[in-house]
Amino acid sequence: TNFPKIKHIMKKFLKIAFVVALLVAGYGWYIYNKPVANLEGQNSDYSISADSLFNQFQNNESEANKKYLGKILEVNGKVKDLSISDSGDLNMMLESDIEMFGINCGIAGKNGSQFKDYKVGDSIKIKGECTGMSMDVVMTRCVIVK
Repeated sequence: TNFPKIKHIMKKFLKIAFVVALLVAGYGWYIYNKPVANLEGQNSDYSISADSLFNQFQNNESEANKKYLGKILEVNGKVKDLSISDSGDLNMMLESDIEMFGINCGIAGKNGSQFKDYKVGDSIKIKGECTGMSMDVVMTRCVIVK
């Protein structure tokens, strides 16, 4: 009796649910693949030397986290180590007072060739987001300040 009417309502519901699912999936894909904002034009919250930054984390990590975590830092120091990944990104370590540790900076690249002029021992200034300490102080989304 009412079966054809219920069947028609279910078909409409399924079509609407399918369209909503497609929209949600499309939005999720967009957010996942959205490029990360470049820090090049942003102002720094703090300008600090690599030694000072590392020492603050070494001496009182919880206070340093309160002050620097999630903040944009401009850090100047000497290049201790650098390596270019297969994807062209640069991982640069800045020296600290403690020989084994330093400031670990991740710098996105296209093919790595733009980093060929940098070498160990260079004085450099890096701007990036501080994400805390994991043996080294870690900075992400870094750019080299000219």
